[in-house]
Amino acid sequence: MLSVVLGLFLLVTAGLKIHGLYTDPYSQESILLTPRLLVAVIEIEIVLGLWLLSGLAPRAAWLAALVFFALGAAANLYLALEGQRSCGCFGRVEVSPWLSLTLDVASVAALQILWPVRGEQRHAAPWLQGLLRTGGGAVVFLVLIGGALLLTSDDPQRALAQLRGEPLTVEPPVTKAGEGSIGERRTFTVRLHNQTDHAIRVVGGTTTCACVATDDLPLSLPPGESRTIEVRFKFAGGAGRFQHRFILYFTEDDETQRKVVARFTGRVTALASP
Repeated sequence: MLSVVLGLFLLVTAGLKIHGLYTDPYSQESILLTPRLLVAVIEIEIVLGLWLLSGLAPRAAWLAALVFFALGAAANLYLALEGQRSCGCFGRVEVSPWLSLTLDVASVAALQILWPVRGEQRHAAPWLQGLLRTGGGAVVFLVLIGGALLLTSDDPQRALAQLRGEPLTVEPPVTKAGEGSIGERRTFTVRLHNQTDHAIRVVGGTTTCACVATDDLPLSLPPGESRTIEVRFKFAGGAGRFQHRFILYFTEDDETQRKVVARFTGRVTALASP
């Protein structure tokens, strides 16, 4: 029973990550998950989830699951102590690292307590065996091939953008702003790249007391070219790690206004000196 529960859990979390990867991959970015590593984790979750559901080699499957959830617990403990708001384990669904840590620890404990007896064979239900035979192999093959293409790509961020059909991309999609005290102001630059065969005009963006992304706008991007812009921001909020987003608005040949979202992350260390 535990194998079925953990197997389904891993497939669900992998599905949520895939949804987030396709719709907005950097909404789930944490300080430990890069796009390349995220694809690798998705592949591991799908393969391990199907393995647990199959009932094959239960002791080896449980050992692999034990290692996976133990590593997840260590990662979530680190994120929790760092003050990360979301663990990034469930795609765009924000879940506290403390809650995810609790789930990982509970899974590790359950795997150890209910460890399969040597020689014991656990077989999946007949309907599940049939499903795994017909669909499991195909799913694993497609996931491994698709993941390998992204993992070996020279620019996985651009590959993801093309997969989602994004006309304008921001590089890097998540800027690491470093540490600063509350009220401290800084700037960083990002590069806008036109992925299409027609001109794009960037007409505006976020303008708030904490972030201004419009100093170098408006600007026009010829097909396939890129430009850099400067973004000003202020360290604000309570002490700890943060991730904020900013939006850029653009138009294409049909003058339909669209937007692209990017993010910056950092840490507020202390109050500004008087």
